[in-house]
Amino acid sequence: MKNSLIIILVCLISSATSFAQEQKTVDLAFEQTLIELGEIKRGDVRKTAFTFTNTGTEALEIDLVSGCVCTTLDWPRLPIKSGEKATIDVTFDSTEKEESGEVEIDVIFKNQDPEHDRPLFKIVSYTFELLP
Repeated sequence: MKNSLIIILVCLISSATSFAQEQKTVDLAFEQTLIELGEIKRGDVRKTAFTFTNTGTEALEIDLVSGCVCTTLDWPRLPIKSGEKATIDVTFDSTEKEESGEVEIDVIFKNQDPEHDRPLFKIVSYTFELLP
């Protein structure tokens, strides 16, 4: 009887450890979260990109990327596998800008943020200095 209990206990611990190792994680790391575009004349168009790596074990899927009307965005539509890099391409058109500033870009993923039980959400931004 004593041996049976020990065997059951060992099996339970082994199952719990195996389950913990199989859980998928959701995480990513941007190379830069702030890009300085520098001096720009009104009417100029400038391109840049935000690159990130999927550092979790679950494939990441971007649902939506948004910024101000001065910003055109393009992002991967397919899942980004664990360890893969991906890029969000940004085109800034300064035509309607009146002064220097910072533009935030919201990146919303289809994946759930495990800490907050809602879609994973990241903010990156770029700055520019508008010349007179």
